[in-house]
Amino acid sequence: MRISVGGVIAFICGLLPIVYIGWLLRHFMSVGGGSFDGAVGIGLGPTVLGLAIIGLLFALPLIIKLLRGVSGVNRVPGASLDARLKPGEISSTETANFDADAAFANYMRNRDPAAVTTTEDAPEGDGVARDSITPRPGGFGRKII
Repeated sequence: MRISVGGVIAFICGLLPIVYIGWLLRHFMSVGGGSFDGAVGIGLGPTVLGLAIIGLLFALPLIIKLLRGVSGVNRVPGASLDARLKPGEISSTETANFDADAAFANYMRNRDPAAVTTTEDAPEGDGVARDSITPRPGGFGRKII
């Protein structure tokens, strides 16, 4: 498990609101006689309940991080320090044998021919092929005539 200075500072900053809310809960409970029934008796029941819920919401990210760190769920299989790639090294043979031109040709071959217009199908004018099915989208700015 890697421990960094930034991780420790983030953990401490995550604990600060939990400690403050816990102190408020302790204070309100002691005002009510040291029990939840006493706090409800003097009208602090909703306050104590709301603080407990908010404290739980602040505690959830820290609980999840602790569970992930202890259980090892966040570890990727095969991702160890000695398995890192060196600069310029290719990660797998799958990406090394990839041919972008062949993939693009396959994509163009499998496209729907009805959706593509060529220069022969285009109306006379500026010589630019346009799709006659789809209207030009309107937008902001000047109106093009």
